[in-house]
Amino acid sequence: MKKLCFVLAFLLAFSLTACGKDPSGGDADFTWTREGYFSDGSSDLVYISASEDEDNPGWYVGCLFEEGMYGWYIQQEGKTLHGDILSPYEEGGDPFVVTVSEEGEDGILLEIENGSTYHMTPYEIPEAAFVLTVNVDGSGQIAYAEGDAAPEFDSEYPMQSGYTGLESAKVYTFAAKPDEGYKFMKWTYNGSDYSADPQITFEVTEDVDLVAVFGIKGRDETHVDLDAVTALGQLLGLPEYGYTCTEEKYAYGFEQDGMIYRAVAQMEPGVFDAFMELDWEDEAYEEKKIGLISDLPVIRIDNLTEGIPSQEEMDQYVGMTGEELLNDGWYNSGWNLEDMVFYMDHGPYSYEMVMEGDVEDPMEFEEEDMYPLIVKSVSFLRIGDPAYLEQE
Repeated sequence: MKKLCFVLAFLLAFSLTACGKDPSGGDADFTWTREGYFSDGSSDLVYISASEDEDNPGWYVGCLFEEGMYGWYIQQEGKTLHGDILSPYEEGGDPFVVTVSEEGEDGILLEIENGSTYHMTPYEIPEAAFVLTVNVDGSGQIAYAEGDAAPEFDSEYPMQSGYTGLESAKVYTFAAKPDEGYKFMKWTYNGSDYSADPQITFEVTEDVDLVAVFGIKGRDETHVDLDAVTALGQLLGLPEYGYTCTEEKYAYGFEQDGMIYRAVAQMEPGVFDAFMELDWEDEAYEEKKIGLISDLPVIRIDNLTEGIPSQEEMDQYVGMTGEELLNDGWYNSGWNLEDMVFYMDHGPYSYEMVMEGDVEDPMEFEEEDMYPLIVKSVSFLRIGDPAYLEQE
């Protein structure tokens, strides 16, 4: 699980934060030219790219080793790249010093001060046939492993989400573990209920969006007559799916009878300020929050499951430009530029959109690059934010 998660962060986060052709420093008679991915034939990877970050000039060196993931901007010194790099997961941890030099016709030699030495050659990232995305809804952890082996949860790297490309069909086992005070409820597969078993095994043969759903422990035994609800406190015994608030309204997402709902309550004078002053680290936070919001009058309850747009409604967006979508309040939460697939959120729902057009430089993709793209097809993914509160 850890390796799969690390590969994701390494290939996506690192490659998006460092690219360019204008490094600073170094030997006037020597120009560093070796960029891209390098491997020693095992699972160890190194990524090198010139920085485009004005605040961090030089070269970005990202390292993915068995023991962890590290990376930072370092400088050219003579004919080498030299400097400290850090682990993004070790807050306050000590950096370690690396020296990178050219080796052979196209390889690199990476030396860790008082540590290991790696001989690496250029590595081509395999083209993905399928994209596997794993997320958490609620409070809990997920782990997964290849084949039917039981995944191991890692307290040092409690994975909340993961994303990886697969070259071909492959079997994975997924496991979910709730945090204290919560319980595992179900897995959803591409937006539909899949299993109530916290550990599942299946073969990935298509793009998969898998979500582990957790609810508050002990809050699913109550059945509420929704037509008789007048105050928010009547709903707080149901499985929670998030909340949000403004100075005028409070929105609460919850589930009952397999349906996901959103209750919108009127914010009372003084409650918003008191709510914002609550301390998240206070052991009595939940109790104090409930005390503040229980008496808020409920304005309406929306059945979000029944409100899922039909395909006919979604098809009305075909032909629109990316700029029109973004100006209409759509939010781009992810993309697969190889297939020109964009994951878009609108209101409480998430969609998958296939676009027509070209992105000039995928490695430097920005939201404005969506403006001229044309929507080719739209499909529903899932209820993304059950507590979404529109501006009214």
